[in-house]
Amino acid sequence: MAVTFTRTTRSYSGTTDTPTTQTTTLPGTAIRVRGDPHRYSALGLVESKAPTLLWIPTTYGDTPEPGDEVVWRSETYTARDVEVVAPDGVTIAAKVIVEK
Repeated sequence: MAVTFTRTTRSYSGTTDTPTTQTTTLPGTAIRVRGDPHRYSALGLVESKAPTLLWIPTTYGDTPEPGDEVVWRSETYTARDVEVVAPDGVTIAAKVIVEK
């Protein structure tokens, strides 16, 4: 299923006295996979309410971060944990635990 992680970064310029917001999108494809019970326990999450997505980026190297948002099955979730698959040091996939 095609999904896009969205990262919103806010900053403030003291020179111009202006707040700015920058949005970065990370398109890719995801499927729900079984989560790691140890990671869920460490995060204090329950798998039935916080799915793990195996995400493949459209652009080689794109990597979601905790706090990024994604719409999964018509509901908005926030990334809580990201485990990258990067055999050569560049992300080719990521297991992302998301929570409403």
